[in-house]
Amino acid sequence: MVIIQFLSATWLLWILLSVGGLLWWSGRDSQYFNYVFNRYLLALATLLLVSGIVFSLMEVLPGDCAEKYIAYKNTQGETITQADIQAERVRMGLDKSLPERWGRWVTNLTLRGDLGFSCAKRQSVNLALGDRFWMSFMFCIAGLVFAYLIAVPFGILSAFTINKSWTDKNPQHSKAEQLLGTAILSLQKVLDLLLRIISYLGLALPNFLLALTIILLYVFAGEPMPTGLFSDQWANVPWFGADGFSTGKLYDFLGHIWLPIFVIGWSATALQLQTVRALVVDESNKLYVDAARARGVDGVALWAGYPVRHSISPLFNSIGFDFQRVFNDLPIVAVVIGLTDSAALLIEALSMTNDQELAAGILFLVALVVISMNFITDVVLAAIDPRVRKSVLGN
Repeated sequence: MVIIQFLSATWLLWILLSVGGLLWWSGRDSQYFNYVFNRYLLALATLLLVSGIVFSLMEVLPGDCAEKYIAYKNTQGETITQADIQAERVRMGLDKSLPERWGRWVTNLTLRGDLGFSCAKRQSVNLALGDRFWMSFMFCIAGLVFAYLIAVPFGILSAFTINKSWTDKNPQHSKAEQLLGTAILSLQKVLDLLLRIISYLGLALPNFLLALTIILLYVFAGEPMPTGLFSDQWANVPWFGADGFSTGKLYDFLGHIWLPIFVIGWSATALQLQTVRALVVDESNKLYVDAARARGVDGVALWAGYPVRHSISPLFNSIGFDFQRVFNDLPIVAVVIGLTDSAALLIEALSMTNDQELAAGILFLVALVVISMNFITDVVLAAIDPRVRKSVLGN
């Protein structure tokens, strides 16, 4: 019974040790798994450094949990003295030095995933967050999927047409073929021009301004605003009722969820359009593409097999940074749209309640996701891309 209690209180530590031990054992006879083990240790060290930076930055904010908790008691009619504040600091361990408090926070985080205590919510950060961080995570992932689905194919199309003329001047084509070719080329160039305009607008127009513009358009049209995740009619309706699954709530949810996904994916789409086009154009001008063209490879086979194929790896490797960029835009968008995810909670913790540990917990989770994504992309690319494998593993 004691062993079970000990394991339940230190479950996260044993998971981390088990994964590390398994990678170390596999890496004794495998250069690839030795690389994965080293990347795993580097990711853990980076998380430790990030935890120290986040915790130190939150400590710079004025006030502490004891003052906030005592202030709450004061609102309930209790008489509070300075001795009460000091006693509360001692009870919460705030009389200790910064390194000691950080060490305790990191220890609790490492042993059992405890993110600390929220002063404003008067409960643990884990309970205060609940499913909110997963909601933010899904918003960001959906926004990235939306961005990649648009940016990758249209970025490739833009790179394909960037150096083409508006007219078909091939002397081997007949007049009809030249007219048809000119129409296709003109359509491609117009589409490329529109994509450039959209990408520039996406980079220049702030996400919150785009959200406000869409909301105002709904207001001027006399339609209900698509703010929040549900309308008032369906907010408290269960997903499964006496008649089974509520399709009405699903339709209402879909009528609202598109707005945050579209808004946070807007700038990511614009940036990825520029990135994909630049990567493909750069690869298409290299000698190995000219060599393939000299061997008779042309058209879709040339582009798909050479420049496009070699442009995907850098894009895939930037997923973690793209997630961070999208999450950076999410808090202000969440406030404008009226979401209740962890991004809105972060704004509340930093600007309204001054809840350091809640803000530190959210920022640490964002860093955890970014570092985890970078670790996964590095491991996958080392396994599937011969160029990356040769650079990190040697022969």
